[in-house]
Amino acid sequence: MNVAAEVPVMDPTVQDLVSSALSKFRAGDTVSTRAMLDVIRRSDPACQDSDDHLIELIVMAAVGKTMGVVFDHRSPDERSPLLA
Repeated sequence: MNVAAEVPVMDPTVQDLVSSALSKFRAGDTVSTRAMLDVIRRSDPACQDSDDHLIELIVMAAVGKTMGVVFDHRSPDERSPLLA
């Protein structure tokens, strides 16, 4: 008797998406928040998490792996007028 168990297809969690995106880097590397957001959004276009939440997860995971983070995800019009 051949019985195939039905395995539900599970969507990756946001942590899985972040971990997958960071897996291409090594300790000591520097990651760009803009590039990381782009990779995550392309890998799961249905991801409903805000950029701020994703950045928080990226930073926590990257720092835990001794990576540097460049915060370059804001467009120039979103930056403080004091930086202009």
